[in-house]
Amino acid sequence: MNRAAPPYSSRRLALQLARHALRSPGTFVQRVNGANLAHWRDARALHATCNICGHQGPLLDEMLDLQPCARHHIRPARETLRCRGCGSKMRDRVVAAALLDMLFDRGIIAPTIEALADVLPTHIRILDTDANSRIAQRLRHHPGFHRSLFLPGHANGENLGEERLFNIDLQEMPFRDRYFHVIITSDVMEHVRLVDRAHREIARCLRPIGEYIFTVPYDETLPRTWLLVDPETDEDLVPEPHFHRDPEIRRQGIRSYRVFGPDLVDDLAAAGLTAEFVPITRPEIGVFDGDVFRAALAQETSEHDGRALPGQAAKAAAQGGNARPSASEVVASS
Repeated sequence: MNRAAPPYSSRRLALQLARHALRSPGTFVQRVNGANLAHWRDARALHATCNICGHQGPLLDEMLDLQPCARHHIRPARETLRCRGCGSKMRDRVVAAALLDMLFDRGIIAPTIEALADVLPTHIRILDTDANSRIAQRLRHHPGFHRSLFLPGHANGENLGEERLFNIDLQEMPFRDRYFHVIITSDVMEHVRLVDRAHREIARCLRPIGEYIFTVPYDETLPRTWLLVDPETDEDLVPEPHFHRDPEIRRQGIRSYRVFGPDLVDDLAAAGLTAEFVPITRPEIGVFDGDVFRAALAQETSEHDGRALPGQAAKAAAQGGNARPSASEVVASS
């Protein structure tokens, strides 16, 4: 099948749409309609260079079901416009752009994540909370790159069978203070029950010259964050609970607790983080009206510790460690 209809190709999309028509003819029109067909044609006419893998060529609009996108306050484009090389969607490239920009400002220059793997200094520590992301796939062998998932059946901090791959509860992170130069969450925080606690933990683990880079379902037209579930009682606050797709881990989907509103910046400030919403439009990498937040420790809580990125302070020695220790053992050995 991969030969006749390669992944992220128009042929593969046609097969997926035919399967959808057979299995769910009633919702087929939510994907195959005038608006989606126009977006698909526009994507085919684009010529973009993926800032993750470097592939050049047209993008693939997968003609997503528009109803769930509207219901979850998510713009369809951010969840599609796939790179035909690595399969990254627009949201992946937005996060990659923010990471590459942040490192560029600190003297680490790379045009793509693929190229970054060869130049990223060994002492830099990054946590990607999506262990299977396109970024993680390319940086996983870097000695300072940590990946995490959250699997309720495993202990917090447990190693999941690969180097620097851990089961992490963001509400109680098993890392010491000021451990990471970069922490990445991509549409994760809406699924965290006690998000304020998780934000405080991220602030605690972030270095003074580091950044927290993240995306969330965000609607600036809301008066404030829309709670879908009461975080105290864990009871649903809407008639129909919101579940987001999570096909690699949870087939039934993953429960969403909220859609964030403009008060998110104030909530982050209360956790000790100064955050900025950064809209990104860069047609050359296939990003149009992309949305990402970049946050750093608030000035009053930031204390320089002498281990900074190049361009700001001296480099530190590379960390050591065992082959597959738990998160706490990694921290203790570094």
